[in-house]
Amino acid sequence: MLRVGRAFLLVGGAIALAVLAARIGTGVIADMLRRVGWGFLAVSALYATHVAVRAFALWRSLPIAGLPYADVLRVRLSGEAVEVLTFSGPFLAEPAKGWLLTRYGFSTADAYAGVALEYLLNTVISCWMATVALAMLLARGVLPETMHAPAVAIMVAMIAFTIACVVAAVTGVGLIVPIVRRVGMIAGRARADAAALRLDPIERALVGFMHTRPARLAEVLTIEVGAHALLALEIWIVVRALGLHIALVDPLVVEGGVKFIGVAFFFIPGQLGASEGVYALLFGAIGLPAAAGLTMALVRRIRALIVAGAALAITACTRDRRVRDS
Repeated sequence: MLRVGRAFLLVGGAIALAVLAARIGTGVIADMLRRVGWGFLAVSALYATHVAVRAFALWRSLPIAGLPYADVLRVRLSGEAVEVLTFSGPFLAEPAKGWLLTRYGFSTADAYAGVALEYLLNTVISCWMATVALAMLLARGVLPETMHAPAVAIMVAMIAFTIACVVAAVTGVGLIVPIVRRVGMIAGRARADAAALRLDPIERALVGFMHTRPARLAEVLTIEVGAHALLALEIWIVVRALGLHIALVDPLVVEGGVKFIGVAFFFIPGQLGASEGVYALLFGAIGLPAAAGLTMALVRRIRALIVAGAALAITACTRDRRVRDS
């Protein structure tokens, strides 16, 4: 039933994308993709660098040192291939990274805590960027009236998320397990207690890292900022390749504006159709053609496939003998 639902949503997303492309003009989109030209190589190289930087952030997020960066990069590349090629987003890719780390000898708690911490801090930076971007778009008055309330709601949610992370880091007290147990009062205590039992050691390792290692926490946050900056640079390169002018701050505004796509449209595999629509909307909001926004979204899909394919080839050809065969 779940597979049928995912297939239905995927088809719906493809139809939405086709309608958007037809409305803008498939000829216009094809011409813009052609004009990107060699920019595809630059964008793919930037995204590969982004993946490597996030692998470095994961390496620095692991509770226990000792695993070489090259091995963590291999784990990250494997996760990237899973995320892109299965249209599953982080829901399958992040657990896959944790499982791969356990094969290098990490305990389940330490492996999944490291993966969760890196993803959490990456999400924190995404929240900050999205909040600033949406605030700027609202201040400029360029968002449609119907988007004002959702934009404010997203900003409030992201600020609340940031506050929750700060509270956990300062107090050393996790919030996930208590929430799961409270949900159990509604959804069933036995199931909730079982989930809390599995999550508790992971959350304790994660929160313990945040609470006792503030310098390392700040270091990983800084690394994540660099990773996001590379994504904003992608936007600038593509827009310039299209022969359009863009203010220096606008790539950051667009990149911040698209951060909520994965959360708001998590139920659509790969956010197909929804992502392209948001890009078109945001590009229009900063005074650029909606066609350029759709082109940007398609360029990112293509470069993600290129990097994922390369990642799959690299991991297949460089099997590490230190990985346990269990």
